Amino acid sequence: MTVRRLLLSLLAAVPGALFALPAAAQGMDQGVGCGGFPPASLSLDIAVAPLQRNDGLAIAQLTRLPGRTPGPAGSARGHVLGLTLARYGEQSQVSALFQRLPDGSYCASANKLAVSFGYQERTVFIARELPAGSCVHGEVLAHEMRHVAVDEALLREFTPLIRQRLDEAVARMAPVRSRTQQQAMAAVRRPLEQAMRGVMQEFGRERDRRQAQVDTVEEYARIRQVCNGEVTKYLPQPPVRRRA
Repeated sequence: MTVRRLLLSLLAAVPGALFALPAAAQGMDQGVGCGGFPPASLSLDIAVAPLQRNDGLAIAQLTRLPGRTPGPAGSARGHVLGLTLARYGEQSQVSALFQRLPDGSYCASANKLAVSFGYQERTVFIARELPAGSCVHGEVLAHEMRHVAVDEALLREFTPLIRQRLDEAVARMAPVRSRTQQQAMAAVRRPLEQAMRGVMQEFGRERDRRQAQVDTVEEYARIRQVCNGEVTKYLPQPPVRRRA
């Protein structure tokens, strides 16, 4: 079973130095009176956090953990025996160059863009009731490692798409003209924000689809039956009702 944490999307605007361009260099249509800015540079970092293990939570605690993806309720009668948590998203920094115009307005153009996309946190949980080295512990761990493999393969496959979308965003980043530096910076960032929002949505949908192929009813039924049904020894027992 997987956990999908709230997507992380942080965009930090880092303005560049204010400078003045010669009048002859001002001529781009996207920002009237703006022009002569150098092309923006782009760097992309694919982040894969180290995989952590946690065998310290009980079945009841794993079952209550928020953020689980849609699918079967659990691997045995609604109880969660193992779980893979992944927090993914993007962090971006944009620096811009500014030009003050005679009327007091500003021209701005993206200068450097640095984008990091990937997994900021990855943890595999196995319920503490399952003894380390036991047959069922090994089966549950193997199941969770399939979730890890799906995440890693998906990120590798998405990397070229992310690069393509970012290149397209940079190509749309024409100089802009606004009354304030803050407004100009917001306009400069907009193509990048739109591109990454689309990538995040596509990535999330495809991740949910692929992870659902691991968390099937058939797989959960198999876990219940392997190891001679050993899992039943570790499941919480329902409370005994006393007769009045």
